[in-house]
Amino acid sequence: MKNFLLISFITLIVFSSCEKKKNTLFTQVNSDYSGVTFNNKIVESDSFNILTTEYIFNGGGVAVGDFNNDSKPDLFFTGNQVPNKLYLNQGKFKFQDISANAGIEAKTSWKTGVAVVDINSDGLLDIYVCAAMYTKPEEKANMLFVNQGINKNGEPIFKEMANEYGIADTGNSMNATFFDYDKDGLLDLYVLNNVDIHELPSNYREKITDGSALSNDRLYKNNGDNTFTDVTLEAGITIEGYGLGLAISDLNYDGWPDIYVSNDYLTNDILYTNNGDGTFSNNIDNKIKHQSKFSMGSDISDYNNDGFLDIITIDMLGETNFRQKTTVRNTKYNDYNLNEKFGYGYQYMRNMLQTGQGLGVPYSETGLMAGISKTDWSWSPLFVDVDNDGAKDLLITNGFPRDITDLDFGEFNFNVRRFLSPSQILDSIPVVKIPNYAYKNEQNGLFSDVGEKWGLNIPSFSNGAAFADLDGDGDMDYIVNNIDEEAFVFENNLNSIKGEQHNYLDIKLQGPKTNPSGIGAKIVLRHEDGAFQYQEHYLTRGYMSSVQDIIHFGLANTKTVNSLEIVWPDGKYQQIKNTKSNQIITINYNDARIAESNDLTFPFVQNELPTIFNEISEKIGVDYVHQEQDKVDYNLQRILPHKLTQNGPCLAVGDINGDGTEDFIVGSSSGYSPIIFLQNQDGTFKSSQLFSDEENMKFEEEGIALFDLENDGDLDLYLVSGSNEFDKESSFYVDRLLINDGTGTFTIATDKMPIIKASGS
Repeated sequence: MKNFLLISFITLIVFSSCEKKKNTLFTQVNSDYSGVTFNNKIVESDSFNILTTEYIFNGGGVAVGDFNNDSKPDLFFTGNQVPNKLYLNQGKFKFQDISANAGIEAKTSWKTGVAVVDINSDGLLDIYVCAAMYTKPEEKANMLFVNQGINKNGEPIFKEMANEYGIADTGNSMNATFFDYDKDGLLDLYVLNNVDIHELPSNYREKITDGSALSNDRLYKNNGDNTFTDVTLEAGITIEGYGLGLAISDLNYDGWPDIYVSNDYLTNDILYTNNGDGTFSNNIDNKIKHQSKFSMGSDISDYNNDGFLDIITIDMLGETNFRQKTTVRNTKYNDYNLNEKFGYGYQYMRNMLQTGQGLGVPYSETGLMAGISKTDWSWSPLFVDVDNDGAKDLLITNGFPRDITDLDFGEFNFNVRRFLSPSQILDSIPVVKIPNYAYKNEQNGLFSDVGEKWGLNIPSFSNGAAFADLDGDGDMDYIVNNIDEEAFVFENNLNSIKGEQHNYLDIKLQGPKTNPSGIGAKIVLRHEDGAFQYQEHYLTRGYMSSVQDIIHFGLANTKTVNSLEIVWPDGKYQQIKNTKSNQIITINYNDARIAESNDLTFPFVQNELPTIFNEISEKIGVDYVHQEQDKVDYNLQRILPHKLTQNGPCLAVGDINGDGTEDFIVGSSSGYSPIIFLQNQDGTFKSSQLFSDEENMKFEEEGIALFDLENDGDLDLYLVSGSNEFDKESSFYVDRLLINDGTGTFTIATDKMPIIKASGS
């Protein structure tokens, strides 16, 4: 009886524990069950560590693909000092490690990013792996593992053939992607490169834009005969960058795929716009007003379902006040000035969410407003609808084993490193081991942090990540490559959670022979009420990784999709109506037709709103540009929240010369005169300086008032003097009163004002 009660009690505890775990959206699948034991373990030494090699902890990637053609997604992990691993999906979250027999381990290389492609159009998926770190070209050559077929045990066998294909790039590669940049039907290759991995690229200098930089990316054209040609320079891929993130999308909706490169350190991100003639032009400054400073991974998706593509880049701003105050400072004022001097775009150390506003309109950066700007030392952002409510959520990996940005360590290292051994110094460096982030899309432009609620709150050093439906149940599972820890395999428990409906539709594209996955296709899913979702089909996503080759749509309570519209990379079109939810469907390129004028065109949402204002300044003679002296307040007062010497021009409007039209006066900074703009009867303006003498031009106006001091019917002028660039109790802080003679001519009235030497506003 006692044994029966004991067994019943234990059983109750076990089942209660399992039920509790299933209450979260995600559950980590233990490696003892899954068989996925990959661990990207990094071993440091006195001569090889974070202090000698900056990118030692940048980690590896994840790739998902059906490598043995059994209709189940398999898993591939790149290892830095450890071999790559390939796991075949056995079903029900069990995987078989076939790495040794498959021939993909590459034990002597430092592997980074990974891309999946059927490179020779034989119906078998191949694997392209990037390499970096080591100095000899043969040690850091990228690898192409060509699938040779399935053996009698159902295992794919690979042969490394990068040299034969002409794509054994030796440029410290971080990632790569296959896409058809010239629309000839063949998948070309873009390789993302970085600086010599032992250098720290943070000193300001002139940009290298002629393609000669060691960190220049590479573009390889597919010749159609299982070889590639390097067309980097002739295609205009010539701007240096310390690349970490790579995303492809048609960002200007002209039918040609563009390239977004997120770059670390000083170098700006690059937006290579496809010119449609085999060349690219960088348009980052025209489209993006400010960027992440230490851009890492990136992703492109229409997260707000408005029909316009959005861009996210990831950085390393700490979420807590403690982290922000104890780590390397954000952009300094001198950096801001140097950016302008050397022609770099504005950069700030935080995640950036560039929300697309439509054709020809610059992106609006909404990361702070959306609530996703601070996720610490982050790597991989992925937009994917994991709760199937019809809105793409955001998953972000982060963590770093040795936080060399810690200010206390920096000071410690500077002062005492000569007295300590390398191992003692390394042991003194803090770690950044915090949970990865998960954000639920609230469908109002905002995201809510649900990492703990969804079961992803496991502290880790996580890098590359991918999503896939590993068990075929219609929800996206999550796979993460970790440093010094086994990889995460998270099962999505959506179908086990009762309550709201979680319908979905998955699409598998069957493209033409040379592009069997339909890379570059555009899909618009429309609901009965007019709502829609829009996706472009590219596999390289996030950071160093490649996601499953399906297009996933969460549908909430929708049971029948009104229509699906597909535009293939070559422009062919097809429409499918009344598709039932909760299934995976295959859409075949052979069923598409040449597009007609009334078919889907992009952008399919028009943003041409009537304008309220038109720019007419130059036309009416108001082409004034305010100028400021560049005084750095922070050199004397470090805790100022903002500069007081550059508050900008003040302004007052009134009929200054008594002719019945409104005039205005603009204040000046020190060294310049206020400007009076008198309006003519035809609506144009004539400008003149208020002062011509050097003494009065030394003042800086912080406020202007036009008022009738003497009740004589004309407007007199009060100038508030301010700024922060003069000595304490300087005479240039004294306010001034000017009397109008009725025609707009002013005279200073020194006898009507007290002498108060205090900066005003």
